[in-house]
Amino acid sequence: MSNSWSKEDRVHFENSEVMKQLEKNLIENYKKLESIQKKIAAAPTQEDIQNTKDMTAALKAMNNELNAAAADDPEIKNDSADTSMDADDSNDDNLADKEAVLKDLRNMVKIALEQKEYDLVYKIERTIDSISDKEVVCE
Repeated sequence: MSNSWSKEDRVHFENSEVMKQLEKNLIENYKKLESIQKKIAAAPTQEDIQNTKDMTAALKAMNNELNAAAADDPEIKNDSADTSMDADDSNDDNLADKEAVLKDLRNMVKIALEQKEYDLVYKIERTIDSISDKEVVCE
């Protein structure tokens, strides 16, 4: 149809603001549709979802079997008992060192309080809490 138009009509048609806006809207909508199609293509299918559920169930079953086997195996129980005894021997040495460090830190707190270095006092007290394994409860 536009082939039968005169040159002037064709120029006005091509330079029309309405037609430029229409063309712009069409291109934007086309790009939106393409992006939606890509998202749909990338979305997991029902088969993928089912495979994931099957794998999760298989992993849970395997974990249950391993836990049951570990509970029945006496060697695993003996290994855990041996490590707990070794830890008790090393705790005596660490306890003396820990107390010495805590004593030094408490002295540092006293000095920092005398010098009114409250930021430093806070940091030292937090360090003392972390070394002594005290839980700080916020109210």
